[in-house]
Amino acid sequence: MVLFFFPHAGGSAKSYSSFKRFLPKELTVVPMELSGRFTRSSEPLLDNVQDCVADLIEKHSELLSGDYALFGHSMGTVLVTEFVKQTKAKGLPQPCHIFLSGKNPPDEDVHCFENVENASDDEIVSFFTKNSLSSNAPVPDEELMRALNRVLCTDVRMAERYKTTPDEVKFGCDITVIYGKDDPLMQSVDMNSWSRFTDGRCEVFPFEGDHFYFQQHKEEVCKIITERLGLSD
Repeated sequence: MVLFFFPHAGGSAKSYSSFKRFLPKELTVVPMELSGRFTRSSEPLLDNVQDCVADLIEKHSELLSGDYALFGHSMGTVLVTEFVKQTKAKGLPQPCHIFLSGKNPPDEDVHCFENVENASDDEIVSFFTKNSLSSNAPVPDEELMRALNRVLCTDVRMAERYKTTPDEVKFGCDITVIYGKDDPLMQSVDMNSWSRFTDGRCEVFPFEGDHFYFQQHKEEVCKIITERLGLSD
């Protein structure tokens, strides 16, 4: 079985490779790096969710023929939703389970900015830094820091723009929803509302911690993943 990891805004999907330590060896972990980011920095920096997902489907199509599951954190939940939408439209096999972490459903009017198009790059970076929503630590290389911030701002804008409803996409499998109770983005969100996007079962697991709660609970999160996929640890 394959588990695809979708990145948060400004983050590399490779950061989830550390989950492998706590996951069974028969599970193949595949980081979904977006075009123009990190290990794919030489490619075009795509700036909308639809194009990013279409590119990922094309790039990983050979892995979609067998059993697979999806895990998305924050912006990753948006990418997962669009991934299901596009693979269904193409008649491709669907995931056996979906893990959604740290973000409200994409039909709810819960955003970081009242109008992200009016927010400057500096305002976006400042907001994400102040609220511990970015995994980018400051680096002395100014050019590298500008590149990291450019990716963050591109990701935030495209995630904030994205909208879809349960009428437009329905997950055909059970879903597991996970979040940090101290996450500033979660304070006005009922994560049980993700249940509207599936005909299957929806389980919700709150953890102590902020937006990146899983850094302290990686082993526990991986235990949930392993059990929901019916694998032995």
